[in-house]
Amino acid sequence: MNGRERVFAILRGDSADRPPLMPIVHAALAPLAGVPLGRFFTDAQTMAEVIAGGCTRFGFDGVQLSLGVSAEPEALGARVDQPRDAAPVLREHLLADPSQAADLPVRGLGDRGRFPLYRRAMESVARRVGDRAFVVNTLRGPLNIASQLRGVEEILIDLLQAPDAAGQVLDLTVEIAIEAARATLDCGADLVMFGEATCSPNFISPELYRRLVWPRHRRMIEQVRAMGWPLTGLHVCGNIRPILPDLIATGADLIDVDHQVPAAGALEAAGGRVALRGNLDPIGDFFAGRPEKTGETTGMLARTVAGSRWIVSSGCDIPPGTKAEAIEACRSVLVQSG
Repeated sequence: MNGRERVFAILRGDSADRPPLMPIVHAALAPLAGVPLGRFFTDAQTMAEVIAGGCTRFGFDGVQLSLGVSAEPEALGARVDQPRDAAPVLREHLLADPSQAADLPVRGLGDRGRFPLYRRAMESVARRVGDRAFVVNTLRGPLNIASQLRGVEEILIDLLQAPDAAGQVLDLTVEIAIEAARATLDCGADLVMFGEATCSPNFISPELYRRLVWPRHRRMIEQVRAMGWPLTGLHVCGNIRPILPDLIATGADLIDVDHQVPAAGALEAAGGRVALRGNLDPIGDFFAGRPEKTGETTGMLARTVAGSRWIVSSGCDIPPGTKAEAIEACRSVLVQSG
């Protein structure tokens, strides 16, 4: 089995020769390739070479591309700075007032900002490794986009004190997420993943999620699938155990599980209804972890999830500065487990 076949088997609910490895790592691969992050985020060829090169170097079964949280606001006209060796930095919130939502130019979003660059990078990665590795397209979900357009504190206050106004913003950001998915539909990726860090129970209550965000997640997943995306995923940080059944009920094919949620508990809650991915600690197991400890933790996870619908990964982004030895230790243990 090659990596692509391995990931597809898990997503279908079939068996694989071992748990596949598809970590949430993109920008962290740039320093390992000797590439400044400023060049990684501004040059399609460089981004593709870094992602495809990391796939080959570390033997990933799948790879993930992302522009970061500022991509959609930038394409809508927000000012974004690009440091020489860091991720893009959002410098303004376009929605000083929720009533301004109707004025944002959503149509044609994929032709503005960094989206043309991103499409070229994804197409190149798919050509280079797509015959042997699964390719994930990472976009932002509606609450994540709302937090970038409105401000994190402001959207939280809106959710609590002005839910109707928050709902109007979320209706807009659902359309933005759908437009971004449409713009990247034919770029060679196998699955579109929507990042929703701000949906975490660490940030909003499960009740708020179910009442204001879940119906919009469901609508987004339905419309993205109707436009032709065969597979969809949701990434929510933190302890998602209280809302895991709700995330599954959106209809997504893959749910990420952060390191705060024990793998056994996540598998029990999912009941085989959906594929799960996680849940190694991106800091403790990768960035600050000793390779031997990373290997030990990976081995325990592999034994826990053996025979289940589980893809081994970090529970969230592996940060730049992570040493290659930690990633290599994770891969080595998985290969031995097969």
